[in-house]
Amino acid sequence: MPEGRHLRYMKNQLSTLSVLHYVYGVFICVVGLCLLGLVFLGGFLNSGWLQQQAGDPPPRFVGTMLITIGWAAFVLVEAQGLINIISAAKIQKHKGRTFSQVVAALNCLRIPFGMALGVYTFVVLGDREVQELYAAQAPGAEGRIVR
Repeated sequence: MPEGRHLRYMKNQLSTLSVLHYVYGVFICVVGLCLLGLVFLGGFLNSGWLQQQAGDPPPRFVGTMLITIGWAAFVLVEAQGLINIISAAKIQKHKGRTFSQVVAALNCLRIPFGMALGVYTFVVLGDREVQELYAAQAPGAEGRIVR
């Protein structure tokens, strides 16, 4: 493949990769919102209404544990979604290659979709032309010849 054609192809791959990171990040954030159901369930179990209605109410620590686990899971999942969205923005601007690779490594922990996105990210960002494109966008790259 001629040099110019390959660079256009890799820019197209970067564009696709950016969109995939945006989509995956939003998907993860929506899943995180669903985890708030644990918080609401814990609050319901600790509610005075349930205590009055139930003949033998669940112990208070059960509701508190669900609330704690729900908030912790929510924060972790939302953080994962947000770093994917940030990575997408960086990929779109051809900046933060290392950051995107770290996000790709974290995505590999989420099988199967995260793993596929992570591997695809490593393949695209590992290409020589993409590395040169990122190096040209780095601070102080003006006037520098990238080979």
